[in-house]
Amino acid sequence: MSEQLYSLFQSKQIPYEYDLTFVDQLLRTTYGAIEVSKSTVEDLKKDPMCDFDTIYKCYVITDTKILNSLFTPEERSIQAEMSKKHATYPQTEDDNVWRDIQEGRMIRVIIDSTNGTTMTGFNLQGLCEVLMYELYVLKGIKPEACTNPNDPYFAHYLECLDKAGYL
Repeated sequence: MSEQLYSLFQSKQIPYEYDLTFVDQLLRTTYGAIEVSKSTVEDLKKDPMCDFDTIYKCYVITDTKILNSLFTPEERSIQAEMSKKHATYPQTEDDNVWRDIQEGRMIRVIIDSTNGTTMTGFNLQGLCEVLMYELYVLKGIKPEACTNPNDPYFAHYLECLDKAGYL
């Protein structure tokens, strides 16, 4: 499988990285993402896996039609279970965003850039395989990592390209 994907990768001449303007436009037009203030994700300052200072932009996706088109049946099932669990205890103001995320009414996308030019990382809040594959592709890959389709890192990238519809 990786050999086939590698051949497609070579023939399509897919970029190794994507500039921030392209990422911004794609998120807005394809996913209906709306930019929100970085202050809406201040809780990420406590996350050891997040470098808050490298956050370029934050987005939310709340359009029901778009969200419904993105979720897999398994993701919808998990969201329904979360909704049932949440119904058993009272909701507080602080819970609103996380309930919306866990129940599939909102996805948050945080784009990182360490160089101010290209996307170098991301944080996806909410279950969404489709968007996760897209974001992995947009994060890009170093050209020198693209020589052996059996290398697990590159094979995963090829799989993401395929699942995101780039191959």
